[in-house]
Amino acid sequence: MMKQGFVAGVALLALTACGGNDASEASKGEGKEVASGSVETGEGEAQYSVRQDGENSTVTVTGPDGQTGKFMSGEGAANFLPDFAPLYPGAKVVGGAGGDSSTGKGGMVNFETGDAPEKVIAWYKAAAEKSGLKVAGEMTTPEMRMVAAQDEASGRSLQVHASAKEGGGSTASLIAGTQ
Repeated sequence: MMKQGFVAGVALLALTACGGNDASEASKGEGKEVASGSVETGEGEAQYSVRQDGENSTVTVTGPDGQTGKFMSGEGAANFLPDFAPLYPGAKVVGGAGGDSSTGKGGMVNFETGDAPEKVIAWYKAAAEKSGLKVAGEMTTPEMRMVAAQDEASGRSLQVHASAKEGGGSTASLIAGTQ
């Protein structure tokens, strides 16, 4: 388990080094392959591939158990979001991760917006309730706001963290999926 986390960490570092902010073929897992290989995890061999199109990158990791995870830069990362957890209006996606987006299981998206954290969290509370999720918890600190919502019957859940950016606006993370 720890070594699989290491593989995911390596994939995230590779993706971060590639950077990017525009949606493209790489954001769909396509584009030119710039690196690939395998890593021994102690539980078997994990395969990885890095594809790049311009400044956008996609790192795909397939573990020894056959499960696949993708890590993306740019707006394509929003493809991981399930329908019940929409992207904040006007948000600029800066990256994310998730399972194969065809499974619908979900993922995580990091984004920026010109709106204050309080407004972001209020919007997600309303969106969650509209989707049939119930707020399960909220937290407010001087640095951050957070809301978590779920629907136990369907296994759907989301969690949003938003922090103020220097100069105004917010940076935020949305984690959503179905168990």
